[in-house]
Amino acid sequence: MVDGNNAMHAIPSLAKELETDRNQARDSLLRLLEPLATGDHCVLTVVFDGRGGRSSLSKHANMKNYTVIHSSSSQGADGVIERMLMASKSPERIVVATNDGLIRNCAYECGAAAMRVEDLVSQLDQTIDRNANRVRNRTSGNKKQSPSFENKIPFPKNKPEK
Repeated sequence: MVDGNNAMHAIPSLAKELETDRNQARDSLLRLLEPLATGDHCVLTVVFDGRGGRSSLSKHANMKNYTVIHSSSSQGADGVIERMLMASKSPERIVVATNDGLIRNCAYECGAAAMRVEDLVSQLDQTIDRNANRVRNRTSGNKKQSPSFENKIPFPKNKPEK
């Protein structure tokens, strides 16, 4: 589970994009996270603060393991995440990615795990590397070597904890 607004603010390239176009920054985050939903039997849910009105739930890019939730304007993304954690029958199977200390504490109290957004991006990089290795191993019979791909997002050092 990813705290979408928190992640957009924590990833420097998305934070910059957020300054000019919130919807584009949301789309960029969703595309950035796609590899997580395709590997390792992961079910990914990204929760954003609502766009006004009622909450909505949809699949991202018709991917069965990738859900996007926009909270109601009254509840907010934090409230949705907290309710999902408290309602879970298997919280030990949930990992919440956020830099919000209160949401991380709620996850721990409910029996779930939590990680900072920077750690999520590191996990994303590892997933991309694993997927690239699988593709390379499948095509190892080819004599041509494809160029390597890296998706490393730089983070400023010593960022204060919230």
